[in-house]
Amino acid sequence: MTFHPEGAVTMVDSAALSLLASEYAKGMTSIRGRRVQRLLKREFADSEYVLLTALESGDAAVLGVSADKAALCATNGKGKQATLFKWAYKSSAGVEMHFDLLKDSLPLLGTNPITLTSLGAKIHLRPPVGSIPPEARRLADTAIQALS
Repeated sequence: MTFHPEGAVTMVDSAALSLLASEYAKGMTSIRGRRVQRLLKREFADSEYVLLTALESGDAAVLGVSADKAALCATNGKGKQATLFKWAYKSSAGVEMHFDLLKDSLPLLGTNPITLTSLGAKIHLRPPVGSIPPEARRLADTAIQALS
């Protein structure tokens, strides 16, 4: 496990994921930032690699990838909820999950199925940049291709 300053955690462990979550939450209010960090640590703990990336809109995002699945969160910590998407590469659909940012426990407010084509059109995920280990790059590319 390593946290790269460019924004990648390789072979996720809790300490490295905490650093990445902290980096991602910079600029958010302290309470919301802590809640977003907690959400990221909880929802991305089973990822092989977690990468800081962005949407085409320029909004920051966190992409978690594994051999067969991916997850994405692109919240700015504002509003009542944070949305997280999860999908399997070999599936045609994923799930959109909404978490309550007004409560410390970050309860799940609801889920919606979403086709990967719709998800790709909705989020316009950019490939991560910077020094990313080759295996993480391959998995990130696979995750992004699944949304095309």
